[in-house]
Amino acid sequence: MIRVELPLVLPEGNFLVESIVIEESDREMLLSIYNLWRELSNKLVEFGGRSVNLSEVLSESCFCLEKKCIRVVGSISGANSSWDCYDIRTSKRIQVKACSVLPDLTSFGPTSEWDEIYFMDFYREGEWDGTFDIYKIEDEDIYNMVVNVSEGETFRDQQTQGRRPRFSIYNRIILPKGLSPIMTGSLKDKDV
Repeated sequence: MIRVELPLVLPEGNFLVESIVIEESDREMLLSIYNLWRELSNKLVEFGGRSVNLSEVLSESCFCLEKKCIRVVGSISGANSSWDCYDIRTSKRIQVKACSVLPDLTSFGPTSEWDEIYFMDFYREGEWDGTFDIYKIEDEDIYNMVVNVSEGETFRDQQTQGRRPRFSIYNRIILPKGLSPIMTGSLKDKDV
């Protein structure tokens, strides 16, 4: 992992942004973090509690490792920085959502923006084995999702009202549309 300031081209202009570059050599550390998360979650469940949510640091780092993107840390003064990762090659702002149980309940901030959105399933085929599926989700599937059925409110409606829309991406988009992952990653091996 390399922490560095990189020039990013954003809709608001060009910015020098503190970023983290995830390298192939980080795969072993990410596996260690993953295993510690699983161990803590299992122990909490043994004591009658709930498992710990998957950390965004882990999911976003895994995404960057597989997709060769960078993680953006902190806010960017003068620009919307509600997204998570950045593709230097395409100048795309990327939102990463992940789950470690199904069904997921994915939440978005009222000012969330992105150029591309991806969903990561770490409970792949009902197993926690260090593998994960990455799905590309179409923007309109998110923005037009009815999140409050009784009121007929869409994701976009709730954002406009300054609310935090939430719904299951897996149950409401991936399954009904029959989406297949664009790739499967593994913390144990470079190639699954």
